[in-house]
Amino acid sequence: MLAGSYPMSVDAKARVTLPAVFRKQLVNGDNKTIYLLPLKECVNGFTPEGLERFIDGLFIENGENRFDSRSRKDVQLKTRLWASAVEVDIDSAGRVALGKLDAAKAGTRERLGLTADVTVVGAGDHFEVWNTDEWNATQESFDDELDALLYHD
Repeated sequence: MLAGSYPMSVDAKARVTLPAVFRKQLVNGDNKTIYLLPLKECVNGFTPEGLERFIDGLFIENGENRFDSRSRKDVQLKTRLWASAVEVDIDSAGRVALGKLDAAKAGTRERLGLTADVTVVGAGDHFEVWNTDEWNATQESFDDELDALLYHD
C-alpha cells in the first residue's frame, strides 16, 4: 500500500523522484515500468496491473463486469483512458519522467501545475503527483470536512 505525502521538486529535465518507500513497492524485479494517467487535478501513477484493475473496475457493478462493448459511452471511456496513459520507467535514481506527459499531449504538465514544486501522494494501490499549492488547498478543505466524511448523522 502506498501511503503518505512527500514534497518534491521537478528537475530541469521534467523528472520527479519517487519516495524510496514507493519505489520498493512499485519495482518488481527488472520491471520498472509504470503508467502515468493525467486526470483533472493530478497525475496518477500505476503499475501495469494496477492501471488495468483501475480501468476495468470502472465497469464493475455488484461484483459483475458491466462493460458493454456496444455502448458508445463505455467504449469511449475505456479507449480514452488507455489512450491518455503514458508508459514511463523508474530510472536508476528513482525518478519518473513527467515530461513524457507533454510528449503525449502538449501542455499537460502546465495544466496540472507539475512544473516546479509537487507533492507525491500515496493513494493505496497507486500514487498521485499534485501541484503542491493545489494539494495543500485540498488538504485544508479536507481537514474542514473530515468529521462530516467520517461520521454520518
